Amino acid sequence: MAGVSGPTRLTGFSGQLDTDSLIKKLMDTEKVPLNNLLKKKQLTLWQREDYRTMNTSLLSLRKTIDDLRFENKFEAVKSNSSNPTVLEVTSSGTNPGISNVKITQLANSGSIISDKVTKLPTEQLNVSGSFTIEGSDPNNSVQITVSADSTIDSLVKQINGSAAKTGVKASFDRSSGVLYLNSTSTGAQSAVKVTDDTNGTFKNLFGNIPLTSQGQDAKYNVNGKDITAKTNDVIINGVQVSLRSQGEATIGAVADHSAVADKIKNFVKQYNELIDQYTEATTAKRNRDYKPLTAEEKEGMTEAQIALWEKKARQGDLYNDGMLKETLQTLRSALNMPLEGITDPADPKSQLRLLSQIGITVKNDFRENGKLEVDEAKLNDALNTRFKEVVQLFTKTSSTPSDTPENIKKRRSEMGIGDRLYEVMTAQLAKFTKKIGLGSNESLDDSVLGKQLKEMGTRETDLQRKLREIEDRYYKKFSAMEKALQKLNSQGSWIGSQLKG
Repeated sequence: MAGVSGPTRLTGFSGQLDTDSLIKKLMDTEKVPLNNLLKKKQLTLWQREDYRTMNTSLLSLRKTIDDLRFENKFEAVKSNSSNPTVLEVTSSGTNPGISNVKITQLANSGSIISDKVTKLPTEQLNVSGSFTIEGSDPNNSVQITVSADSTIDSLVKQINGSAAKTGVKASFDRSSGVLYLNSTSTGAQSAVKVTDDTNGTFKNLFGNIPLTSQGQDAKYNVNGKDITAKTNDVIINGVQVSLRSQGEATIGAVADHSAVADKIKNFVKQYNELIDQYTEATTAKRNRDYKPLTAEEKEGMTEAQIALWEKKARQGDLYNDGMLKETLQTLRSALNMPLEGITDPADPKSQLRLLSQIGITVKNDFRENGKLEVDEAKLNDALNTRFKEVVQLFTKTSSTPSDTPENIKKRRSEMGIGDRLYEVMTAQLAKFTKKIGLGSNESLDDSVLGKQLKEMGTRETDLQRKLREIEDRYYKKFSAMEKALQKLNSQGSWIGSQLKG
């Protein structure tokens, strides 16, 4: 039989002993300590994996609160155009205000348009010659060769194949029979130029048309100031716009408090999801009837059965976990701590110091485990009437050093909700890293679980070696027993033959 990582043996020569089966049963008993260790190792790997899931959720929440730590994150602006057919707002900026815009000229590209071509785009031209295409840089011109079997489609392909060099692209409108040559950029610096050969090949094919074209800049006036641009996509007072046609339009830009409200509500949503996730992990009890499966146990099961079993077996691996419970408690304390050290406004009675003052409160139902709820009307009222104070509630900083426990407490009370939570979560994430490390799930690093896995790996190697030694001893003993039985059988046969004689 194949032993514990051992060789394949030939046994049973006496014909009276099923050696392999007997030794397998004996080894099943001997392997109990190894199987228990492997089960413990699997539980540790599952636990590490679940810790990583919890760590990822906390990282995600920290990233969300990062949007509420700095004043510039609250400076969202909502912009609109009074005349979108003249000027279209494509992206709001960060500067609230009004801009009066008058557009007198749009930017365009250099463009050459042919006369109507009588041949079909796939029809052979039966012409030989050449012409040169050039864009804004004469040093990057390309010669286009025309042969008798060339077609309009093949010429367009030639021109476009060199567009990256020349900055000129071609297109053919099949319905009108017209060839277009356009520079790939706009503005006064863009250009298209065709240089015909001495036979006039280009003009013979596409008509007696101008062979040069220059682009032009956009020209517009903002609040009395004349401006030119190479493109029609410009930024006016921090607002991204597209110039659409000549005319006048007004850009209205106001602070967008709804965007800030959305960020705050998104944080509350993620925070509540984290509470659900951590609470479920720490309250789900282990089912002692389900333990990790050994390789032998998996052999008689389907993949679906294995998956269902392992789902139950890993349940409760973070039951009553101290680090997760500490994380929740730390976050709750940080959220409920009043903001201190406010100088504007000076009157303490009119200061915003708590989230509850802007409509964010803890749910009354104890079964909600401290989840938050948002009174949107109260939040919007605070943003619209006390915006600067709301910003301060989230972004205020502290100069108090974090060198003693007392100073840490004082520092956090002086920090806005955003900075305070970010600092608290960073400290908790460091504890996660110490527990599970930064590498792969099975990495043997210096984290707490990494060291445990390393120790179990050493014990596993030792047990495997001992099992091989035990198995070898069993085979030697059974081999000796088989030889003795074989000798006894031989003697019995000899005695029997003598008696018969």
